[in-house]
Amino acid sequence: MTATMTEPTIPGVDLAPEARVVLPTGDMWDQEYRKRWLAARLNGLGGSDVAVLLGFVSGKGPWHVFEDKHGRGKDFDTEAMEFGREMEEPIARVFSRRTGIPVIEPPGMYVNVERPWMLGNVDRLALDADTREVDGPVECKNRTEWQLTDWEQDEAPDAPQIQNLWYQAVGGWRKGYVAACVGGNKLRWHEVPRREDLLAHLVQWTEDWWQRHIVEGNEPEADGLPGTKDLLAHLWDVKVDGVAEVAVEQARNLRKRSQALEAAIKRAERRLAEVENTMCLLARESEIVKTPGGKVAWTWKQNGNFAPSRFAKDHPELAAQYAVTKTGIDTKALAKDHPDLYRQYRARVLRVPAKGV
Repeated sequence: MTATMTEPTIPGVDLAPEARVVLPTGDMWDQEYRKRWLAARLNGLGGSDVAVLLGFVSGKGPWHVFEDKHGRGKDFDTEAMEFGREMEEPIARVFSRRTGIPVIEPPGMYVNVERPWMLGNVDRLALDADTREVDGPVECKNRTEWQLTDWEQDEAPDAPQIQNLWYQAVGGWRKGYVAACVGGNKLRWHEVPRREDLLAHLVQWTEDWWQRHIVEGNEPEADGLPGTKDLLAHLWDVKVDGVAEVAVEQARNLRKRSQALEAAIKRAERRLAEVENTMCLLARESEIVKTPGGKVAWTWKQNGNFAPSRFAKDHPELAAQYAVTKTGIDTKALAKDHPDLYRQYRARVLRVPAKGV
């Protein structure tokens, strides 16, 4: 059956049993529409927000969602996001052709009827080939070649799977699909069955998070995500020599935990070095180590970073021949002439004194 790619509605069919459209579909390249879309997103949690809250999105964490929903996030559009939107149409079309599942464009941003903080920006809707009723959402992803292994597992990767499950909860659908164009020329897809137990827990957990951190405004707890560390380092305008007070017991506890973890990391690094050195000894002059069955156990290839200083010392004439002049910023002069501006672009460094409090 040929898919209908632009039909906004189907007469006599309820596209979303448990949701309504809060913002009709529009042109994301139109600045006015994008402002309305961003404003609507502030009113609830979407599938990508939930994936971030669960730690499935690299470079982001709960603090990012907290800042975004309070209107302090930055609207940015990367090249990857741009191509992701452009690729939705061909991915949906090829998915429909290969599976025989008709797909249509959703009429807009969905909001759950009973829980208005549950939002869904669905890429496409899949139809039952016989009844033409809506089965559920289709997430279309554009992924790089190195992610192919993730898409060839028994089920979809975590982030798009949880997004799809969230949309199922928003709209009341019975299942969904995720499809990805991997490496520009390979389509991989998975069906995502509805999981009532998981969705019940997920909806309750996100409702509690929304109430505590958005409605009541309580800041999230600190987490160990790298993205959170980067966000916190740029979240506030630093007051030079400003002092924040902390209770003595809390300071002692945090310092103790920090020192204990640093010691544990050093011990683990030494044990790791011992294991790696043993592997190097077994390899010796060989680059590849295999088991008797012919499978690669590990490699030790000479393809790492180049050592320019050692090369220049051993081969000064060649080093001079291949030397290049690079353009850079004179940070010393910048710091002298524009100290405040220079300070804004310096990283914040956390240091814990050796002596206790």
